Amino acid sequence: MEAQINVICRGCKTEQVWELDALIEEVERNGGNTNWFTARYAVKCPRNCPAPLIDLQIIPFGERRARRRAHRHALLNLALQILHEATALSVTEPVGTIYVRLALHVLRPMVEDHQLLTDFWDAATAKRRGPWRNCRGQYRRIVERLIERGAPIDAKHLP
Repeated sequence: MEAQINVICRGCKTEQVWELDALIEEVERNGGNTNWFTARYAVKCPRNCPAPLIDLQIIPFGERRARRRAHRHALLNLALQILHEATALSVTEPVGTIYVRLALHVLRPMVEDHQLLTDFWDAATAKRRGPWRNCRGQYRRIVERLIERGAPIDAKHLP
């Protein structure tokens, strides 16, 4: 069967769209049974909340909206990964690379506040470096803005 699965944690209200192969891999990794009714007990919360109550909903591949949402989620978190890595390096060196610029361009429609992205770029390309002159504050504001807008951000990208 070809499908995507909407993994919903009722504990923390998190929803993520997974490919069927990823769900099967997660269930087997956690020692669970791949029976549809018992698989949800072997799936962990995507945000690792302390009290996960997982529901699984099948999304057929024909539903374009679900596929678009899954691709948007992957693209958003890939762009945040690039900015997160650049933020860590920004203390010692300028990080205004083409990769950072592309990540900011990807985030532009999702953030809807161009000044936040411009501030990050200005901090990334600044010549003077030091603990007081880096991209951490700008990165934090971008992530906060995305959270306000309900964007699905992976926990590893939170400031």
